[in-house]
Amino acid sequence: MDGIVREALQGLSGIVGDRFLSDQATLVKRPTEEQLVKLLKSSPPDQGRSLEDVVKEFEDILSYGFNVNHPRFYAFVPSAASPLSWLGDVISTSFNNYAGSSESGAGICAVEESIIRWVAEKFGLPPSAGGQFVSGASLACLTALTVARDQLVEDDMRTKATAYVTEETHFCIAKTLHITGLLKQQIRTVPCNAEFQMDPESLRRAITQDIENGLKPYVVITTCGSTSTGSIDPLDAIADIAAEHGLWMHVDAAYGGSVAFCQSRRNLLQGIGRADSIAWDPHKWLFQTYGCSVVLFRDKSHPRESFATTAHFLRDVEDGYVENPFNFGIELTRPACHMRLWFSLQILGTDMIDRMVLRGFELSDLVQTELSKLSEWEIVTPSNMAVINFRFNPHGVSTEAIDDINSLVSKRMLAQNIAVVLTTRFRGVVCLRMCTINPQTTDDEIRDIIDALNRNARLISKGIID
Repeated sequence: MDGIVREALQGLSGIVGDRFLSDQATLVKRPTEEQLVKLLKSSPPDQGRSLEDVVKEFEDILSYGFNVNHPRFYAFVPSAASPLSWLGDVISTSFNNYAGSSESGAGICAVEESIIRWVAEKFGLPPSAGGQFVSGASLACLTALTVARDQLVEDDMRTKATAYVTEETHFCIAKTLHITGLLKQQIRTVPCNAEFQMDPESLRRAITQDIENGLKPYVVITTCGSTSTGSIDPLDAIADIAAEHGLWMHVDAAYGGSVAFCQSRRNLLQGIGRADSIAWDPHKWLFQTYGCSVVLFRDKSHPRESFATTAHFLRDVEDGYVENPFNFGIELTRPACHMRLWFSLQILGTDMIDRMVLRGFELSDLVQTELSKLSEWEIVTPSNMAVINFRFNPHGVSTEAIDDINSLVSKRMLAQNIAVVLTTRFRGVVCLRMCTINPQTTDDEIRDIIDALNRNARLISKGIID
């Protein structure tokens, strides 16, 4: 499976440039203080500049930061964007289609509806499902949770409404619930089990307690692939509780939802088809450029009840074979961000997408295998959904010193341009974390990186301990 992206994209480098396929690019480029101050103080010139000069400066500006497409970038959830997505986006943007109205963009709106239907089927949603593409999971969750509120919370009960999350819930949910009108005291943090999953019995008790106190439980937000550990909440068990108490179940599958397109691993998403709404980001584990996300609803009529509107200037575009997308979400003017995904799928095919998603699992399993061979390394959370957390943990060393060693290992790996492996904190200790969803990464690269991590940790430990 090594190099499957190179196999799929052979011959494309002449079209999109070699940087997508390069292993030698710098992992991070930071501007000097002088360069940053110049950018901060810059303003448009009175007289125009040459195209050549502007393009050169444009490329410099864009180059500052992490190279998230690099096969040795493992921090956060990497972009790992395919050049096919970039090319599809360039073509789509060049037409500047208006994707808010089916009359003004009949072709792209029909394609959007067809992709939404296909994705909903992959997630196991019924034929009544629908949704639309948005710019990211934050907007997808905002759209979904606005609809959840409108469907289940009466106007006079909004100050008594309660929502349920965990510590593993992405922070965009807190923002979303705030925007939809909830105060901090209306959000319940349900404990997780040892696998960092929402504990169903704790959820049940929290809901029962709130009902007894005269409050209005209305939504439980589950996670399908947490950023920290890749954990998936027990969706079936939570769906049972939500149904029992009449709650809306929203699934934040921004990262993990892509496993639905991997035949051998899609069983990990058991229960996702029972959701009332789902947020999913193709720009994470389906290799699209940023700005390509999906919000899905079990019943496509529900978002219409929240967002359908009209205006005098829209009277000539209100009727069409495909209903206007602006009636199903927040945006009126919206780009055709789904066309890059359509373009990628048409060229790669679903079999290749299946292999590319599976590659992420194989790589994180390999990380675990290689670490298991080293006596002084501890696996903190095992390989799960292409995420693994681990730490250098020699015997007889204080926790504070071990934390310092692991932090310095991360910095040294970056300074040496070997890999971006950043730190996180679990149960009070510093860990290293790798998310291995970039299918350009080879087995040999993983082995080299683990060897470099171990070598650096041992060198640093000698300096700190002795």
